[in-house]
Amino acid sequence: MALAKKKISTTRPVRKSARKAGKKVKPVSNILKWRPPSLVSQLSGAGSMPRLAPRLQAVVDKSEIADVVAAFARSLDRSDENLLRSVLHPDATLDLGPGIFQGTGGDYVHWILGVLSGVRSSHHLIGSVRAEVSGDAALVESYFQVHFRLDKPTGREDVFAGGRFLDRMERRPAGPAGLWKIMHRKQVLDWVRTEAVSDIFYHQNPDALWSVRTKTDPSYQMGHFPGGQSSRSSAFLGRRYESKSIKF
Repeated sequence: MALAKKKISTTRPVRKSARKAGKKVKPVSNILKWRPPSLVSQLSGAGSMPRLAPRLQAVVDKSEIADVVAAFARSLDRSDENLLRSVLHPDATLDLGPGIFQGTGGDYVHWILGVLSGVRSSHHLIGSVRAEVSGDAALVESYFQVHFRLDKPTGREDVFAGGRFLDRMERRPAGPAGLWKIMHRKQVLDWVRTEAVSDIFYHQNPDALWSVRTKTDPSYQMGHFPGGQSSRSSAFLGRRYESKSIKF
């Protein structure tokens, strides 16, 4: 009696759940595995989103532009040449009027440091900053007020002025990774007032903390201020002062 040959199946096995339902198994779509990127990854540029959303990028741009305006003012008050050069493009130009200064950024740095060497102190206050950003260029109008203390042969003078910085800034290299710097600046004066100096407060309060136009100014030591777990307490803690310690 001849044995019947066993029939070998060449079809792939079907999952029991699919066999019972009588339906074919469909592959799982990749869309179910996708997760929206976190805000942190968007801000850091990590993940699959190399660029921020346009409105969020505009916020970042305007914040960086405001920092440039503030850094320029600080560089003048502290006579910080490196900081001043850091906010100007190599081919930048500045215009303060034909009788004051018109020229390149490099010439401006040399000129303004010479001017400031004859100024005892200065104090720039930045007001509103309005920036119109278009790609990698921005038109920026910044209001300012400034005080200069001058020593003259006829005596000391206080000069107060208010005006606006009109800047064209450019981001180089192009794109979010670039740096905003000044390409052209016009300084427009709105008002100026000169007054004779009265130093009564200065002479009555010589131990107050007074600003310095060099890197010995306290602002350059902020990294050593008390704070954090490893910091030491200030030596002056525990002292008692009366209201008469400051004299007006």
